[in-house]
Amino acid sequence: MNTFIIPAGFQDLMDVHGFVKKEFLLVISAALALTSLFLVPMDTVASYDYLRIMETICTLLFFLLIVAGLKECRALDILARKTLWNLRTTTSLCLVLILLPFFCAMLFSNDVSLLTFVPLAITILCVAEQKRLIPIVIILQTVAANIGSSLTPFGNPHNLYIYNLDDHYGFTLMEYEMALIPIVIVGITAVIAMTMLIPRHDLSVEFGERIELQHRPQFFVILALFAVAIITVLDVIPFYITAVVMVAAFLIMMPRVLMKVDYCILFVFFFLFVFANGITNLDSVHSVLSDLMADNPMMTTVAVSQFTSNVPATILLQPFTDDWAAVLVGADIGGFGTPIASMAFVITLRLYLLNKDADLKLYFRTFITVNIVMLALLIPTYYLLC
Repeated sequence: MNTFIIPAGFQDLMDVHGFVKKEFLLVISAALALTSLFLVPMDTVASYDYLRIMETICTLLFFLLIVAGLKECRALDILARKTLWNLRTTTSLCLVLILLPFFCAMLFSNDVSLLTFVPLAITILCVAEQKRLIPIVIILQTVAANIGSSLTPFGNPHNLYIYNLDDHYGFTLMEYEMALIPIVIVGITAVIAMTMLIPRHDLSVEFGERIELQHRPQFFVILALFAVAIITVLDVIPFYITAVVMVAAFLIMMPRVLMKVDYCILFVFFFLFVFANGITNLDSVHSVLSDLMADNPMMTTVAVSQFTSNVPATILLQPFTDDWAAVLVGADIGGFGTPIASMAFVITLRLYLLNKDADLKLYFRTFITVNIVMLALLIPTYYLLC
């Protein structure tokens, strides 16, 4: 029997290829960030608002740790079974899974909602033997979370950024909400309509042995940490204090959970932040954007969001116009389109890639279709109703 020995160099090459294939979001975002460093002066790079991105990264870390801890306690498996117990069709199951992040995002932000409910949806659909529905459900969850977060000032970072300028622009909370309500109503109606198009099947789930909650004392501590994380999102507690408490708590009670966190997504956020800041600080880009904002601030915000994501786009474009509502609504609509238009879609894609049966072709076909529908509905809604 012949034995083939693969040279070490080829083994290393295969390892690199495997890493790039598995972590392509990380590789692409790192390449974009590195490229941007060659386009702007280093003193500009040093002036980026790193505290803002560190707060975002720490907030993501909180919920990644909490979700990993709940998985370790098997709490998500138990919740999945309880959810399936009373839902007898795929339509009712998908509707519940998709509307949960919509309402949660109004209070706790779209990112928090997705970090909580996307893993739950994947777990439930796997238990229900409906893996083929995972892409459409988690994409519609992301859309629903983005729509829900649009309604409140603290639902997402760009909403909060504009709301904190109320003294500058002189708008009231009622005026702020009235600018967004048409988008929210049309958006969630579209989400429900697309959910109802999911093929209806009866659910027949055979449960195996009863699952018991593991690590019960740690479970209740994790619930307390979840409450602390929510309070931190509401800016009651400084994020750096919560970061110390969170990491210390898991180090003491469940150190293995720290090894199960997907840290790559944190680096993806950081690299995209560097790239977005670099591109928007180019003088030529800055000049073009000034002219575009004078002509059509809403569509300019939508367009720029496709390449920088909607949070950096809001921060960049707001000084160019007095039409705060156009920037606000443009950033919310601009969260649909490309995979980086909203960091919420980056989170969802990353969580989906953790699934060993992930089908990227199906995911992106579904992603493109849903996002085209949302843009086609929401852009006219702005001009007709807002």
